[in-house]
Amino acid sequence: MFASTFMGTQITEIPADLFDGIHGAPAELMFASTFMGTQITEVPAYIFGELNGDGAPSMFEQTFRNCVNLTTIDGPLFSGTITPAQNMFESMFEESGITSIPANLFGTLNGDGAMGMFSETFRKCANLTTIEGPLFSGTITPAESMFNYTFYNTALTEIPANLFGTLNGDGAPSMFDWTFANCKNLTTVDRPLFSGTITPAESMFRSTFFATAITEIPADLFAGIRGAPAENMFNGTFSSSAITSIPADLFAGIQGAPAESMFSGTFSGSAITSIPADLFAGISGAPAESMFSSTFANTAITSIPADLFAGIQGAPAKSMFSGTFRNCANLQSIPSDLFAGISGAPAERMFDSTFNKCANLQSIPENLFAGISGPAADYMFWLTFANCTSLTGPSARINGQYLYEIWPGIGALGYDTYENATGLSDYDQIPYNWK
Repeated sequence: MFASTFMGTQITEIPADLFDGIHGAPAELMFASTFMGTQITEVPAYIFGELNGDGAPSMFEQTFRNCVNLTTIDGPLFSGTITPAQNMFESMFEESGITSIPANLFGTLNGDGAMGMFSETFRKCANLTTIEGPLFSGTITPAESMFNYTFYNTALTEIPANLFGTLNGDGAPSMFDWTFANCKNLTTVDRPLFSGTITPAESMFRSTFFATAITEIPADLFAGIRGAPAENMFNGTFSSSAITSIPADLFAGIQGAPAESMFSGTFSGSAITSIPADLFAGISGAPAESMFSSTFANTAITSIPADLFAGIQGAPAKSMFSGTFRNCANLQSIPSDLFAGISGAPAERMFDSTFNKCANLQSIPENLFAGISGPAADYMFWLTFANCTSLTGPSARINGQYLYEIWPGIGALGYDTYENATGLSDYDQIPYNWK
């Protein structure tokens, strides 16, 4: 109806009564790109009139995108109650000059959430520092990519409690995917992101707080997440962030068998120095592919709790501990029973780079891999202890027998396992392909 009406024009002001005659149900693309790229400086409250009924797809898509002079929003944007619709507010204020967001900016929303409804809404708003309260009132159910990149690369300093209102129902894939990633000034998260209870879903919190400045994770940040693990659900969630510690019960609501890549890179590159012993206490069952791939890589941890993976019991899975502690330069020791629950035939890349570049690691416990038996698998110990330059004593053994003796024909499948680990007492006798 009004899509692109003023797009790219030189208007500097929106009359408060511009759309006073708007009442009733929304229409698809109704206000899409309406003021995109204009010179406006302020958005009046209730500018879009009274809207009631079913929301429409992309109805506010890019409405104020690239309005670089826009600094003030006098919300809410409309009165009435509408149901969510796909991409409803996608990129609505993306790359605009807004500095703050008033509480309940999007009025009252009720009903089933919709795919991408807040995708990239405030993405790259370089001056946005403050959110005064929840984005909307009402209750909606989760939907795929619902808050995908919503605040990506903004100047936010704090996230208010229950920012995403009340959410109930089955979780949805990628619903908080990269939501606050690259917010370099973000230091504080005020308790839960939402009220209500939802179940885990694939890639639910993928890179949500990647490269942020938050130093502390509220213990109940994920209190509303209850159920069995889902694939990639915490992939890179706090990677490269400034967090210094991890609450012991952070994942307390997650109970059940491991899922593929569920904690892949979760804390990699963060500022943590320790790992709570019960961090994964609710995770129990057979290993899953890449389940702890790079989880703590590139951190300053000094030790590993002995029972960290106590609930993981069963046959190895592909890349299950690939790079888990890679480049943890301050790590000095490995618990002898760290992988005690793992037993069965080798899997491809199962310990690929697990301790690679742990330069201060002192020794390898005998029987660290005691449960592993059977034919060799591709790259099963590739780079496992490579560049562990402080290692002394014997290389890895199972009941007194070296790994390279147990799997003598491994050939290229075991190469570089002990690369540059020249302090090992048997280094000279380690076959070429293992170093």
